[in-house]
Amino acid sequence: MEPKYPGAYESVVYLNDCWDESLLEQNRRTIAQLFVKNKALYERGCRFIAAAASLTYDTYKIACDCTDVEKLERFIRRLCLRCLKSADASKQTGQESVRFLSAVTAQGVTTFHQTVDLLCDTVYVIDDEYGAASRQILSAIRSDALAKRQDIITCYCPLFPYEKIEHIFIPALRLGFVTSNRYHTFENPDYKVIHSKRFYKAEKLRLKKQRISFNRKAIVELIGEASRLNAEAYANHTELESYYIPAMDFDKVNQKVQQTLALLQKRLQF
Repeated sequence: MEPKYPGAYESVVYLNDCWDESLLEQNRRTIAQLFVKNKALYERGCRFIAAAASLTYDTYKIACDCTDVEKLERFIRRLCLRCLKSADASKQTGQESVRFLSAVTAQGVTTFHQTVDLLCDTVYVIDDEYGAASRQILSAIRSDALAKRQDIITCYCPLFPYEKIEHIFIPALRLGFVTSNRYHTFENPDYKVIHSKRFYKAEKLRLKKQRISFNRKAIVELIGEASRLNAEAYANHTELESYYIPAMDFDKVNQKVQQTLALLQKRLQF
C-alpha cells in the first residue's frame, strides 16, 4: 500500500535499511526468478478462482429462475420477526463489520468453524446448494438487523468478496446465520437447519440438471487447481524467505518497532 499523502496523513516506516543488500545481491538472479514465479503462480490461481466464480454465478442464475419468490419472502418475514429485535440505542448504533470466515487456501476451502461457536448461542444453518435462496435470506437479515440498529458481522464469499453474503453474526443477540453447501458444511446437532430446497421449483430445476451438474464438477476441479497453485506459491515464498531472513538485522527492526510505538503513543495523547 503506497501512502496517498505521505507525511501529511500517513507515515512510512522504512525497513529497507534493515537488510544486508550485499548478501542479497549475491543471489540476485535466483531471487528475481522466484519473485517472477511467485507473481505468475498468484495470477494463475486468481484466474482459476475467477473461473469457478463464473460457473457458480451461472448456477445461481439458474436457481433464481427456479425460485418460488413469494414462498421465500413469506418465510423471510417470519424469520426476521422471530429472530431479530431492536437494539438498545444507548449501546449499539447499527455498525457493520466485514470479515471472511472462509478462504481458498493451499489446503482447499478452509472455514473457521470454531468462530461460529465462540460468537453464537443460536445458529441457523441455511442449507443451500444453489445459492439463490441463501443470498436473499441473508440480504434481508442484514437489512433488517441494521434497520433495528444491531451491530453485525457480515462475512462474504471468497469467490464474490463484494456481493455475496455467506454468513451473518449478531454478537449482542449471540445469534448467527451461516450458509452450508458442498464446499463448507456446518454440522452440529444444536444448530437449526433451514432447508432451501423447499423454496425451489423441483420440476424447473430438473430441466437444468445437466448444466448444474457440469458446473458443480468443473467448480470442484477449478478450486482444486487454485488450491494446488496456492500450495506451490507458498513453497516458492518460503524459498524466497530463505534468502531474506539471513539478510535481515532483526535487532534494527525491533528498534524501529519501539520507535513507531513511541510515536503512536505520543500522537494518541493529543
